[in-house]
Amino acid sequence: MHEQKSNLDWSQIYRERRNKLREALGNCVTLWLGQSMQPRNYADNPYYPFRQNSHFLYYTGLAEQDLGLLSFPESDYDVLFCNPITMDDIVWAGSGQTHVDMARKAGIDTIEDMARLGTYIQKAKAQSLPIHYLPPYQAPTMLRIAEFLAIALGDVVKNASQRLIAEVAKQRLIKSEAEVFEIEDALCITDKMHRAAMAATRPGMREFEILSVIEAIAVAHNRSQSFPPIVTIHGEILHNHSYDGVLAEGQLLLNDSGVESPRYYASDITRTFPISGRFSSLQAEIYQIVLRTQLAAIGMVKPGIPFRDLHIEACKVLAEGLRDIGLMKGNPADAVAEGAHALFLPHGLGHCMGLDAHDMEDLGEEIVGYAKGEKRSAQFGMKFLRFTRPLEIGFVITIEPGIYFIPALIDRWKQERLHRDFINYNKMDEFRGFGGIRIEDNVLVTSQGARVLGPGIPKTIPEVEEAMGNR
Repeated sequence: MHEQKSNLDWSQIYRERRNKLREALGNCVTLWLGQSMQPRNYADNPYYPFRQNSHFLYYTGLAEQDLGLLSFPESDYDVLFCNPITMDDIVWAGSGQTHVDMARKAGIDTIEDMARLGTYIQKAKAQSLPIHYLPPYQAPTMLRIAEFLAIALGDVVKNASQRLIAEVAKQRLIKSEAEVFEIEDALCITDKMHRAAMAATRPGMREFEILSVIEAIAVAHNRSQSFPPIVTIHGEILHNHSYDGVLAEGQLLLNDSGVESPRYYASDITRTFPISGRFSSLQAEIYQIVLRTQLAAIGMVKPGIPFRDLHIEACKVLAEGLRDIGLMKGNPADAVAEGAHALFLPHGLGHCMGLDAHDMEDLGEEIVGYAKGEKRSAQFGMKFLRFTRPLEIGFVITIEPGIYFIPALIDRWKQERLHRDFINYNKMDEFRGFGGIRIEDNVLVTSQGARVLGPGIPKTIPEVEEAMGNR
């Protein structure tokens, strides 16, 4: 399988992607600008590693900085714009790829100096060809677009093409077999990272020591992290990026991490495990509810089902489990309808993924994650849903329910007497300091339902404890 995929003609794939887009857009020109290096404190001391804009990667595969692309209405008519390579560049950074090699990799036949991009744009304007571009999110790109299009800086984002945004989202949401292969390639390394983290964890260690184990494996395979890892004893803090905590007996460690494939596709996996190597009875109770919820949600995945419905049904499973152990009460469906479950699960069930762990969210969650005309809920918990649209064959999504005991949130709700018909506040004290549990997998929507991608990272209690060495 690996050999078969390695023989793919990616230059032709990029060419076909651009042609498909130009066919959808009609008589216009599309402007793409790659990223520039961002300086830490001066131009020659930039942040590393450099990461190309994902849309530019999707349509060219080129990871080098300071590139531009114009796609014209005619089939295969694309022009790659590059800065000239100076001797100073060669002395300090090496010669790198030639512009001809870059163009060949991207399936582009015409190369021009970056200084001529503005001239091409002016010619297109003279021919009354609309210029479409995506909304930039980095200041240097905004400045360059303002300069090339001769518009005010404040108008750059406002004038971004809604048609282009919609067509790019439509195209990139459906993952090809080659893209799924890339995600699974990343998941093979992620599997090694999570297993190593489980095996290395011991009481008395610091979170950053486990982080170093994860990052060493990524570096050993020449991979970049797909996002800053979350490695924490405070799993109740949803995006905790501090690594100073000391691991202690009786605590849980949450590891949310992933890497990129050679063509920059992301993996995104969360596992939660006991620092002692064995789940306590209380930890096992909560863990099994989360796992049961996740498996139920995966089992419900099928083309046509709105992801919002999937989220709601999963929340009912979670609320039922919490009711069975006395933390919630009443009818689970009623509790979810009122939003009482959000005390324990304040986020959505998952998100779209691909070239980024949160794929295309620079275009806006309402564009990528919501069906046209669908409104975001104002209810606590529901308003954090990143993805709600009906599922289609080829979507890759995360399924990541969790249960979190957030002291400040519990205290606020208890003080305000919220949802007393559904929450047993008298039982909360024994869970203060529990932390949080999240279990996350990457799932492909197929004609049959769902396929969990990757090699099978330990997830059941026996699997996790075995990976930790059955200590």
